[in-house]
Amino acid sequence: MRNLRFSLILAGIIGALFLGSGAGTQAADDRLALKGYDPVAYFTEQRPMVGNAQYQHKWDGAIYQFASAKNLELFKREPDRYLPQYNNWCAASVAKGEKVHGNPEWWLVVDGRLYLFGKPIGPSLMKADAAMTMQADENWSKVTPAGPAGAGLHAWRGSTKIADLQAGRLQALP
Repeated sequence: MRNLRFSLILAGIIGALFLGSGAGTQAADDRLALKGYDPVAYFTEQRPMVGNAQYQHKWDGAIYQFASAKNLELFKREPDRYLPQYNNWCAASVAKGEKVHGNPEWWLVVDGRLYLFGKPIGPSLMKADAAMTMQADENWSKVTPAGPAGAGLHAWRGSTKIADLQAGRLQALP
């Protein structure tokens, strides 16, 4: 009886450790920003590059990875310059009043800002429609009911931020 109880306790501990390790891995993966792509590479290399776990930085609750130490340092100096707009959501979907996850492989830099898209056609749509960013800015507060605090202010270019900028409460980014 004593051996049975010991075996059951041991099995419970091993099971808890096994399940706990999987949950920990999932939580860590969820916080990995841009699916591990380097946000600076879109600007310096003009292409998406998978980051290296050796060069990572936690910022605003997410872990960003970089292809090089140089890109990591650039990001640390000016994170807002390199972060995707609309908190990584597809710019075309936000322009339509919807939220679809952006894919780091489908992207476009316009006026020094990085935009992600949910489909490969997204960058072409934005190039053809100059008003898309204005429409997305207007819709951002509508598709993000939590407002700036819940929207990840670091990558927030929504209508509230524009209103703050126009009212003189924020300064324009260079």
